[in-house]
Amino acid sequence: GAHTKGEKELAEFLTEEIDAEKKLQKQKTIPSEIEGFQVKLEGAEVTLTKKNGDETVQIFFNANHSVDSEAEPEINPNADNPEVELRSKPTFEVELKRGSKVIGFTCSYLIDTDQSEDECGDIFGIDELAIYDKEWEDSTYAVSGQVLDGYLYDLLMNLLEEKGVSNEFVSKMSDLSTVYEHLSYINLLVQLQNFASGK
Repeated sequence: GAHTKGEKELAEFLTEEIDAEKKLQKQKTIPSEIEGFQVKLEGAEVTLTKKNGDETVQIFFNANHSVDSEAEPEINPNADNPEVELRSKPTFEVELKRGSKVIGFTCSYLIDTDQSEDECGDIFGIDELAIYDKEWEDSTYAVSGQVLDGYLYDLLMNLLEEKGVSNEFVSKMSDLSTVYEHLSYINLLVQLQNFASGK
């Protein structure tokens, strides 16, 4: 293959970058289950499944563009190596399936704010709710979480918690996504390096 100056410089930079990223890794493996939910990975897509009698709870999310870099962390300039931990907080779909009926929730992580008294400490919220047969379609009616009656919204959050989608679980899901997104990023750098090196 043609080795241009640009490719050579890219390959050299990536060697150092991959080493640096690997040093930042807190864990190198992805658990096969979290709190009874089986984990399935396919590219950037992650599916978590839990069966309970005649009911299945499935959660879907995509790790792409899920890293929260908006929050400006406070870095201590006197620290030896000021590190910012970028957390992956993907929007996620929750499906409660019973027979062919599905209740579908679209949920997202709430941005950390100080005014959380009325939020009772929830780290995620319901963006949208829909009910459908088997598969969601473009024609499916969906209601925004913002217009739901406040009490109904709380009852739905309680329902999710009963089904295993609690604040604690959603926090662990962010841990999983953070590790997986970072592994995927390192894998992309390695492939880029192989391409630039003509491998």
